[in-house]
Amino acid sequence: MTKKDYELIAGAIWRSGFIKDKNKIRQEAKERVRHLIAIDLSSSLANDNPRFNREKFMSACGFLAV
Repeated sequence: MTKKDYELIAGAIWRSGFIKDKNKIRQEAKERVRHLIAIDLSSSLANDNPRFNREKFMSACGFLAV
């Protein structure tokens, strides 16, 4: 995969964070799922490419680096 592919994936995850739910519990659950998807994808992408930068990817997805 290329940097452009990684940016496309991260952008889709980031944009999905703008879909809000009026129910606070459902909204929190959606955010947790979105975060878990980003973590899972970052692991798979890192296995595919040793130069893959997880922190940069997670940040592009809208999550702060840990």
